Amino acid sequence: MSLETYGRYQLIKKLATGGMAQIYLARQSGVQGFEKLLVVKRILPHLAENEDFITMFLDEARIAARLNHPNVVQIFDLGQQDETFYIAMEYIHGDDVRKVWKQAERQGTQVPVPLICRIIIEACAGLDYAHKKTDVSGRPLNIVHRDISPQNILVSFEGGVKVVDFGIAKAADQATVTKSGVLKGKYSYMSPEQAQGQPVDARTDVFALGVVLYELLTGTRLFKRANDIQTLSAVTECKVQPPSFIDERLPRDLDDIVMRALAREREERFANARELQEALEGWLLKNKLPSSSVHLAAFMQDIYAERLAREAEEGRLLFTESSQELSQGDVLDKATPNAAKPTRSVRSKATREPLPRVPSRDQMTRAEGVRSGPISQPVALGDEVKPPPTENSLPMQPGLSRTGPLAVLAVAAAVAAGVAAYALVGSSRAHVVVTSDPPGATVRFSGRALDCRTPCTLPAVEAGEHALELVKDGFRPVKTSLAVAARGEQVAPFTLEPAPAAKVVPAALPAEVAVRLTSAPPGATVTIDGAPRGVTPLELTLPEGAAVAVGLELGGYLPEVAQLAVPAGQPNLERAFTLTPEVPVAPKPEVTPKTTTEPKAQRPPEVRPSAVGTVRFVATPYATVECPPYKSFGDTPFGDKQMAAGEYRCVFTNGELGQSKTVQVRVEANEVQKVKVSFE
Repeated sequence: MSLETYGRYQLIKKLATGGMAQIYLARQSGVQGFEKLLVVKRILPHLAENEDFITMFLDEARIAARLNHPNVVQIFDLGQQDETFYIAMEYIHGDDVRKVWKQAERQGTQVPVPLICRIIIEACAGLDYAHKKTDVSGRPLNIVHRDISPQNILVSFEGGVKVVDFGIAKAADQATVTKSGVLKGKYSYMSPEQAQGQPVDARTDVFALGVVLYELLTGTRLFKRANDIQTLSAVTECKVQPPSFIDERLPRDLDDIVMRALAREREERFANARELQEALEGWLLKNKLPSSSVHLAAFMQDIYAERLAREAEEGRLLFTESSQELSQGDVLDKATPNAAKPTRSVRSKATREPLPRVPSRDQMTRAEGVRSGPISQPVALGDEVKPPPTENSLPMQPGLSRTGPLAVLAVAAAVAAGVAAYALVGSSRAHVVVTSDPPGATVRFSGRALDCRTPCTLPAVEAGEHALELVKDGFRPVKTSLAVAARGEQVAPFTLEPAPAAKVVPAALPAEVAVRLTSAPPGATVTIDGAPRGVTPLELTLPEGAAVAVGLELGGYLPEVAQLAVPAGQPNLERAFTLTPEVPVAPKPEVTPKTTTEPKAQRPPEVRPSAVGTVRFVATPYATVECPPYKSFGDTPFGDKQMAAGEYRCVFTNGELGQSKTVQVRVEANEVQKVKVSFE
């Protein structure tokens, strides 16, 4: 079968087709047998007449073509044929970071922390170069990527790291001007200022890199929620626990670097990507951890050994069938680098040259100077390490799927972002995100109350004028007319003004009931809904109709937790509890008292620790956890929970997937138990 000639290139294999473009593995030929593999991305014919889309496509090419750095995928050519534009770009033989994490999991291992740092360091280098790029006159171009995510960072099998897809990047002289307040990028990797439609700069990309670093270290999604509204709200609030709080094997002295990159206020972050790069390099140097590109290549070739061997065989068959004018050996040498001859990826492990071992997370926990403090669950060197969270930990954003054994991930990521961009410019309806300062206002749109609070994403809206109303307690209501553009996505920001002080009329308070709590033996500490209230016997008042959780704890006795419903129309309520000793007390034999004038010495009662255990809940990708009679613990990830010893039926609910799982949990006194649930 002959190869199709397109522009100056021969199209060898179609790799993917999306809503905006087709992606091909291509070959450029020259004199004296010169050949080069690359990737061609060409616009679909029906989009060639869309001027807005063509302008955006050309913006991408103009910006990316100016960048020539080892850590940025390079653009070679921008051309036009048959009234359709195309981009020719660098071919990357490897995988994106999200797929690397999944592949490591399938191999029963994890990406070592030093190699995670190396990936982010190299991405920092590429971004810092783009951020500081100037034109020929020395004027800063002010390029900001604005869509950094695991899918847009590639790792090659030679240990290289490349940032890809500047398709929605913003430069000072960009032809298409982004309207103020328009959101572009993946919501779960946005910075707080980007989510609020504010101007962005290099620190926005630093924040996104911090999110990628956090998720790779912990194996959990940081801001991803059940829907876009909740995700934007989580980004805006930016409440982040240190990574070592999520996974105790992570070194605590890495927390400060991650948390600084994820600071809510941009002034508190690293000023640029280079500062984050230097901080991670300094941490690796201080702890003497091997993390070179050689180690990264060895790790990639180990976890992808089967794929590389399979590509060698399928490459022969593929190119023998599709191109008769090239010899089999020539094609293999060029199409599948290092696949036709023995390589580290296909040789037996016994023949490989030794490399310094990159420590696993459990080994790093014991590394001198890396982390101090006791380890609750020690793991000896060489012990099997449990796989990291499932592939839902870093889910694929909507985009193109790979086809064929030789995937060009750089372009696949670019097409994914392009599809999202075309969805904005090609739709006949607009998508509007209403925000307010402060957030949490109720939205009424076109006379209809919506079941969401700001930031609130409106349903697809026809172009024109629409009535909009925002209401929030303590602030003046906003009533205005909102002009909606014909298509795309826009943000409508509002600042709420405090309402004038009004005369407060005391509301009728619910009647209160006098409640008396007693215990046998007395002296137990009492908590109401988790808040300490005193010791038994205890008298307090509770409102009629209230339903509270009553907890009692006393040294030497099992904790008691019970639900207490306060009835209406009953002025007094008494509830008695009988506490159970931790160890049953055997009946004492009867002893004939001795006749003595000296009083018998009284031995003080033995005080035993409370029967409370620690439970660590882990859910992939996330879940709301309830363990009655305890109230909901909220969405994972959260900290360890102290629970009374006993049996519980804990319910894990993932609202995004519409799934629930019930797990029988046994809590042992003074022990730590880990409960893991996966929604796959």
